[in-house]
Amino acid sequence: MKKRNLLFHLLILDFLVSASYGYIFIGGKFPNHLFIGITALAILMFIKKTRILILACILLLLLFIVTMGSIDWYLYKRLDETGYFIACSFIVFACIVTALINFYQRARRDTLELYEKLKQSHVQLQEYALKAEEWAATRERVRIAREIHDTVGHKLTALLVQMQVARKLSVVDPIRSEQSYLECEGLIRSSLQELRLSVRAIRDEPIKSSYLNDCLERLSEEFTKFAQVQTDFKADGIPVAIPSDLQLTAYRIAQESLTNAQKHGHANNAEISLTYSDTSFSLCISNDGEMPDDLKPGFGLINLQERVKEWNGEVYFRMDPIKGFAVEVVLPYSLTDTEREKN
Repeated sequence: MKKRNLLFHLLILDFLVSASYGYIFIGGKFPNHLFIGITALAILMFIKKTRILILACILLLLLFIVTMGSIDWYLYKRLDETGYFIACSFIVFACIVTALINFYQRARRDTLELYEKLKQSHVQLQEYALKAEEWAATRERVRIAREIHDTVGHKLTALLVQMQVARKLSVVDPIRSEQSYLECEGLIRSSLQELRLSVRAIRDEPIKSSYLNDCLERLSEEFTKFAQVQTDFKADGIPVAIPSDLQLTAYRIAQESLTNAQKHGHANNAEISLTYSDTSFSLCISNDGEMPDDLKPGFGLINLQERVKEWNGEVYFRMDPIKGFAVEVVLPYSLTDTEREKN
């Protein structure tokens, strides 16, 4: 730092000496003006801030004019305006060159800093990409597990009931027992269809569009027949052809709720209520089964909550000593993605 300051002061002294010497012995002619400009450029190169650079340039101009004017007046009793103008032009040119050099130095420095930040961002982006890939794989595994649970679990519950009925009837009523086994075969076929439906949903293949009312009504009939739980379905409002993904979500919610009602609540009666509004629809699945003292969501209810969350919906679990246990779900939808049923 001391060497830098010493050099700066030496350059200022050199500026004055070269200007005076050149003016006396060269008569203020070229290349004296060039020497002044080069010396001014060397001095101004020490300055990096633009405002200070401009002030330094003005000070050099004043210093040059005062020094040369004093010498002219003292020796010749006259002023050389043309020489002053040319020399001052070189000083101003030195100031402009210094400003340009500082600009490109700053630009280079900023470029290097941006390059380093870009390298860091690239490394972070690679880390985020790996995390996103891991998260996507985990989410897909959870999705597959959820589909298998909701599909196979529901059908196996109904199949278990039918197998128990068939076993008990095999001794007292072989004909009815055989009929129960036939119903078991139907349940197995239905389970295979459900699995194919889940696989298509997992692979994002298109699902044949049908109204949610028909799906839920068929679900209530199957549950009444195979699970021995009297299940009723009712709908309010104008039916809407809901997108297939949202329709599958609502269907799985009703399916899981009924399965829990039979498996954990030992319900005898259940009801599916579907209500449409302009921007959403609500689904309520209630039953008269046993209610837990403390509701602790298991894998099925957690899946249910995740399904609702994916569609920015809301889910409530109602426990009423008189009305029984109920799952209430509100799912929004966009009218641009639906088609009103034509009457």
